[in-house]
Amino acid sequence: MSDRKLKVGLIGCGRFAEPGHAVYYKVNPRCEFAAVCDSNMEAAKALARKYGVPRAFDDAESMLDEAALDAVSVCTPTFTHAALVEAAASRGVHVLCEKPFSASVDDARRMISACENNNVRLHVGFHMRYDRGLIRTRDLIADKTYGDCFHAEFRWRGLTTMGNVPIVNKGLSLAKLLGFSTEKFSPDWRLRDPRIPGGVLEVFCHLIDLALWIFGEPDKVEGHARAVSPDAEKPELAVALFKYDSGPSVYLTMSSRTLSLWESHEGRFSMTGGNLSYDTNSQKQAGMPARVTVETDSGLMGTRRSMPPSLDPRPAHNLPHYHKIDNFILDALGELPDEEDRLVARGKDGLAVDAIIREIMEG
Repeated sequence: MSDRKLKVGLIGCGRFAEPGHAVYYKVNPRCEFAAVCDSNMEAAKALARKYGVPRAFDDAESMLDEAALDAVSVCTPTFTHAALVEAAASRGVHVLCEKPFSASVDDARRMISACENNNVRLHVGFHMRYDRGLIRTRDLIADKTYGDCFHAEFRWRGLTTMGNVPIVNKGLSLAKLLGFSTEKFSPDWRLRDPRIPGGVLEVFCHLIDLALWIFGEPDKVEGHARAVSPDAEKPELAVALFKYDSGPSVYLTMSSRTLSLWESHEGRFSMTGGNLSYDTNSQKQAGMPARVTVETDSGLMGTRRSMPPSLDPRPAHNLPHYHKIDNFILDALGELPDEEDRLVARGKDGLAVDAIIREIMEG
């Protein structure tokens, strides 16, 4: 492994840029965090000051032309991704694109083609693949440790940023009563912004990706998405069924309207030799792996026990977002270990997820 560093930039300095990208570029020893860009120059300058980034731009093409970057993260709204990825690829700049990957299947194909034609890496920001508990879950299913999986369920409810979580909703109401602006933190912006097509599907893509990562592409997909609240303009509930001719039936459910005291995300897997499950949420997942549990029929009353994940001796690599960023950097440098490639979500994976989302949206 060389000591060469990757010169990286960041496009989009909003809510996804800092916790999933900026902080980890700053601390990664294999990169130089060289430039940030946002259409709001003040936002770009603020992020640059916070992380000691030398250059801030309000135009992405100017940054790509002037900053001599090797790689860039695209953290802008979905409908802007195609043009930005193509602009980076045409300059030989590797890309880590946030999810949802594309606004249309055609856009997804354009991005993939642009990166392939210019020999640059294209990663998609599905960070949950890097959760050590979910990696353990996938390995146990793939290895058939407890037999064949014939039924699986993925469920996510009480979305903190756009859902029915009492402490969040009441906190926002109190802030408004006290005269503070809550526009930046409004939990329903993805359900109302006319530029965002999917509402809850903006996050449902995570569950779709996990199901595809664990089980592969299904032979048939059924599903629907709909509003629940009378005044909702976007889907608040999404349900899907993946059918495999020689595999499990896989159910996926996400609702922003389900009452939840806090956000919860869980998976349940019925195996021929027992049951496997994981539990997590986006807050815990930032710092600790999902809790994995297995149930078998051993003993008089059966056995239920936790399955601790295999942790990396390098503490930072147990953080999903850091691991995601580190693999992107190593891949762009041509140094990604073979065993890490199975975790990477590439452009083709983003396309597969987006194609299923479109199928669900069309009902």
